Amino acid sequence: MNTFAFIVKKYALLLAIVVTYLTGHAQSAATGSSEAPKLPLASDRTDIQQLVAYLRTLAASEKNPLLKRHFESVIQMSLDSTHGLRPDDKHIKAAIGTLAFFQSEGAKWETYLQGTRPLIMAFKSKTDKKNSYYWLFLPNGYTRPKTKFPFYVELHGSGGGTNNPPWHMLYDYLQPKPAGATAQMSRREGFMVLPWGRGDKGYRDIAETDIFECLQDFDSQFKTDPKRQYLYGFSMGGGGTFRIAQKTIARWAAVGLYSAALGKNVTFEEAATFKAMPVWMVWGEKEWLNAENRKLKDDFLKAGVQLWWKEIEGVEHSYLGEYQEQLMDWLKTKTK
Repeated sequence: MNTFAFIVKKYALLLAIVVTYLTGHAQSAATGSSEAPKLPLASDRTDIQQLVAYLRTLAASEKNPLLKRHFESVIQMSLDSTHGLRPDDKHIKAAIGTLAFFQSEGAKWETYLQGTRPLIMAFKSKTDKKNSYYWLFLPNGYTRPKTKFPFYVELHGSGGGTNNPPWHMLYDYLQPKPAGATAQMSRREGFMVLPWGRGDKGYRDIAETDIFECLQDFDSQFKTDPKRQYLYGFSMGGGGTFRIAQKTIARWAAVGLYSAALGKNVTFEEAATFKAMPVWMVWGEKEWLNAENRKLKDDFLKAGVQLWWKEIEGVEHSYLGEYQEQLMDWLKTKTK
């Protein structure tokens, strides 16, 4: 073998060794300890199985169709795998609390006629066939009414991704001690829904579609006063209100934008869409969304919108109870 052939063979062998090493190292990195083990599916968690078994017992004997759907909806939500998500330890702890709730007051129809307890309504999206959900708060003293109640839709703010798994948000008010309530949850002056909206996706694309499908599901069950329909939201929910109202403008008697996360590209033409509708706007002087809210306020006024607005002095990004109550009082004065 000549010298050149020997050198080529030597370096080919070295190259093969290096490639083998690197390939093995890459496979080890892909399958080794750097990849976190997957959490079990909801259906494989013992605590969720116990909750589901108890709810199936309740649903089997329940004669009230709305309460029966509530039980079945919580089952569907508890076992949901349509979004590719798996419950973590916080969700399991919440499921344990939800079981305790249903073992006491949560099994009784009267619980949902007062206080701040919602019914959970589940439906399958016609668009992508995935499960979705909303809270339904009944009017005070609700029976199958001959009179038509007003209708309130509240769009929630962002939880920074924590609302993407439905368990975090939807178990929250089904605990032995419920989470803090927003103003209309406590007042119950009409029907109120609070959609999951696919979590923290900004009410855009499928999350926007989710709101439209939620409204369709609600309307298929209940008749409400068409002259008293109200849409409002805080932060991400305020931005969602601004966009969704433009596409459903004929429905609403008035809308409320509280510290709305609007983005930088809102146009005067969008603001002018609200010319025939009363709008309520509030934001904090010191919050990070103040510039875009000020701009929209100016566009509303320029477009001749019937606007009530306030910049709250010294306040950052906060959903203050005082102004929630003021919004509810203001909405009550608006009819089509």
